Amino acid sequence: MQVLEVCHTDFTLVIQCNNLDTTFNRAKKKQPDIFNATTYSVNEGVISIFNFETKKIEKLNGSKSPPIIFENKDYFIDFEFRNKYEIENPYIYTKSKDVAEKFLYREGIGLLSGTINFGNDLGKSNLILRYLKDHLIHEFNFEFEVFPTKLNYREDYKKIISDIEKEYPYLVLDFLKKTYTSFKSGNTPNTDLIWWQVFGGLYDDFLRSSKFILNKPHTRIIRETKYVKADRIQKWTPILEEEYSQYNTFPNKNYPTEYKRLSINTPENRFFKHAVLQTKKRYQKVKKFILDKFEDKLTHQFKNELSGIEKELNNISINPFFITIEDFKGIKQESLVLQKATGYSTIYKTWIMLNSGLKFLEGIQKIELKNIADLYQIWCFLEIKGIIQEILVKEKPDKVDLIDIQFDDFVLKIERGVKSKVTFFGKDGEAIELFHDFSKDISEIQNLKSYTVSQKPDIVLRITKSDLKENYVFTYLFDAKYRLASDDKEGSPDLPTEDSINQMHRYRDSIYFENKNKRRNWKSNEIIKNYFPEKEVIGGYILYPGDGTLDQFRDKKINPFYSSIDEVNIGAFPLKPNDNSNKTLLKDHLTTIIGLDTDSILNDVSPQKESAYESPNPFVLIGFVPTEDHMLCFTNSDTPFYFSGEKKPSKFGFRNLRYFAPYIKEKGVREYYEIVNYELIPRNKILNAPKGKSNDISERLVIRLGNKFNINNGKYFKISDGQIRGGFRYSSLKNIKTPKDNKIEVLKVS
Repeated sequence: MQVLEVCHTDFTLVIQCNNLDTTFNRAKKKQPDIFNATTYSVNEGVISIFNFETKKIEKLNGSKSPPIIFENKDYFIDFEFRNKYEIENPYIYTKSKDVAEKFLYREGIGLLSGTINFGNDLGKSNLILRYLKDHLIHEFNFEFEVFPTKLNYREDYKKIISDIEKEYPYLVLDFLKKTYTSFKSGNTPNTDLIWWQVFGGLYDDFLRSSKFILNKPHTRIIRETKYVKADRIQKWTPILEEEYSQYNTFPNKNYPTEYKRLSINTPENRFFKHAVLQTKKRYQKVKKFILDKFEDKLTHQFKNELSGIEKELNNISINPFFITIEDFKGIKQESLVLQKATGYSTIYKTWIMLNSGLKFLEGIQKIELKNIADLYQIWCFLEIKGIIQEILVKEKPDKVDLIDIQFDDFVLKIERGVKSKVTFFGKDGEAIELFHDFSKDISEIQNLKSYTVSQKPDIVLRITKSDLKENYVFTYLFDAKYRLASDDKEGSPDLPTEDSINQMHRYRDSIYFENKNKRRNWKSNEIIKNYFPEKEVIGGYILYPGDGTLDQFRDKKINPFYSSIDEVNIGAFPLKPNDNSNKTLLKDHLTTIIGLDTDSILNDVSPQKESAYESPNPFVLIGFVPTEDHMLCFTNSDTPFYFSGEKKPSKFGFRNLRYFAPYIKEKGVREYYEIVNYELIPRNKILNAPKGKSNDISERLVIRLGNKFNINNGKYFKISDGQIRGGFRYSSLKNIKTPKDNKIEVLKVS
C-alpha cells in the first residue's frame, strides 16, 4: 500500500509498505496522541501521507502528523523522474554502503528504486537524493522520524537513554546508523565521536566563514616608531623641530617619527589561525581512523566528501595570510569581533560547540545512537542492579568492577567478560554478583564451562550463600529480548518468542560448574583433584518490553511464560521504562531468590529422571573426643582422622551423612570436617595405641577427614540435650552452622 508521496518539479517520490494498518495499531497502544506525534519536511515539494481514518493519501495539513515510518519494517521507495533525459546520475546520498546498494537506477524508464528497513534504529532520519540537471548538482532532502511499536517513543526511549547516560556516559552513542537524535551542547567531556558528529553538521559554515575571513580579515591600526632623515619627516612636531635645530648641521642624523598602519596580527586572527590548525589536525586524525576501521562500509560518495573537506581545510591552513599571524595565547578580554563580526562569530561558536560535550535535550545538533535492542539490553542490566539495591536497602553496590568502557575504538562499547560486574554483600554474608554480557564459552571462566557450543547470556546473577556448605553458588540467567512474538504474528499477545524461551533451556542444560576440590588419598597420601561437572544454572528468564496488566501477566492461559517460572524456573518477565506496576513481578522474584536459604532453593530444584540430587542439608556425626592423644589424630595433621571406641555409631554410612564434628571433652564443638572415607580397623593398627593395647584387635571405626570448617570463628558450642550418650550424636549441617541459644540442636536418627 502507498503510504507517502512527494510531488517535486523533477520527480514524484512514492513510498510503499505492507500491512501498515496493523503496525500503526500496535504502535497506537504505546503512543499517546499518536495522530499528532511527528512531523515531515522536504526542502522542495508537496507532501501527501496516508490517512488512517479515510484510508487515502492526502496532502499534509498542519505541522503535526501520525507516524508512518516504523522500526523493523520494509519500505519500498521509488523516485519517478518526469523527464528522464534531463536527469543524470541520480543516487541516494548516504554514508552507509549497505543502504546505497539497495537502490538501483533504471535509466530506460527514469526510475530510481530501492528498499529501506531501519531495523532497531529509532529517531530522526533523512532520505537525500542527489542528481545532475543542466550540469548542476541538485539535492532533495526528506526528513522524518522512525517510531517504535513496543515503546512510548517520547517517554520510554528517552528514559532508557537517560538511565544509561547516568551510569555510562556516551555509551549510547554510535556511528554509521540510519537514524539520529537531536541534542544541545553541554559541559561534559568531549570525545572523538562527539567531535565528529558535531563537525558533520557545522563544517559547511566553518569552511564558508574561513574563506570570508581570508578575503576580508579584521585589522587594527597600530602605531610604530621609525628613524628617518629630516627630509623624509612628513609631520613635524615641536619636539622634532627643537631636536632638528640642535643637529641641523649633521646631514646624516636620523630622527624618531611615529606613523600608523593596518595590521592583521590581531587577537581575533590569532584565534582564527588556532581554530583552523587544530580543527584540521583533529579532522585528519578522526578521518584516518574512520577510513581504517569502516572503509568497507562507506559509500564512495561519502569518502569523496571526506577527502574534499580535508583538501579545503588544508588549503585554508596554508594560506599566506597566516604567515604574519603569531601563535594564539588566549583572549584576555571580551572581543566584540568574535561575538558579532561576520565570519568570526561563526568560527567562534563552531569552536565552542566542537569542544563541548552534549546534553540529551532537543537541539539543533545531530548524534547517532546505538540501536534500541542494544540499549534495551544495557538498560535491563541497570534496572536489575537498581532493583537489587532496593531489596537490600543500599544506595550503591558494595564493590564495583563496573563494565569497562573501551575508548580506543571511537564508538564506546562494553568489554565482555567476568570483570564486568557489581557486587553486593547481604546481611548474612552472602555475596550477590551481577554480571553484564557474561561470556561463557568453552574456555573456563571461574570454574564454569560449556562442553558444547559457546553460551553468552546477557545478564547473570550469581548468589553465593554460606548458610550450609561454604560458598554454595546459585546462578540465574537473564536475556533481554526486544523482539516479541507479536512482531511476526498479528493478534499475538506481547510475549517473548518461543526460540528465546528455548534458548534459556539450552543455557541451563549446557552450562556447568566444574568442581576442582583438592583431596588427599589417605592410602597413597597423594593430593588428588576431583574434576566432575555439576549443574550450574538454577533459573533462566527472558526480559521483554511487554504491555498488559498484572492480572493478564499472571493468567496462565494468556501468559504461560510467567507461570512456568514456578513450575520449571524458566520463563519471562515484562520490563519496560516507566512501568513500575509490572516491574513488581521481577522485583518479587528477585526478593524471593535473594532471601531464600540454600535448603529451600535446592529442595525446589527438579532432579534428572530416576535420580535424586544430593541433600543440601546433610547429616553431621558428632563424636566424643575424650583425650589429648585422641585430639592429635585430627588437629595439626595433614591426614586427619577420627576413630571410635569399642562402641561404634548406631547409624553410619547412609547416603546423607557427609560431615563429622568432634565434641571436645568439657568444651563442646567448634569445628566440623568433610567425611572422605571410613573403614573398620583393629585397635592395634591405629596410631597412638596406648600401652597394654598393642595386642588389641577389636575393630574400631576410623573416619578419614577432609576439609575443615570452623563454627563462628572457633567458638565452642554445647549440644542441645547437654550430653553425648554412647559417645555419638547426630545433627544437620544447618544446625551446626547456625547454633540456637549458643547450643547445637541434635536430631533423632532412626
